[in-house]
Amino acid sequence: MISTKGKRKLIYQGVAYYWYIAKTDDDHPVIHISSEDKKVHLTFPFDKELSVGTHYIEDILSRNL
Repeated sequence: MISTKGKRKLIYQGVAYYWYIAKTDDDHPVIHISSEDKKVHLTFPFDKELSVGTHYIEDILSRNL
């Protein structure tokens, strides 16, 4: 199990994923996505102008799993 505090939950293809946005040291936002069992951990930089929501995270998962 991972700590879920401050993370959003998404069920994708029957697997629970948790995601959050954090900034790097040089102030660029990065999306972190982890599976509940810790087998998957993805990080993606993104443009601050984009709206990030469930559909955006599902799109990332569909392209990378």
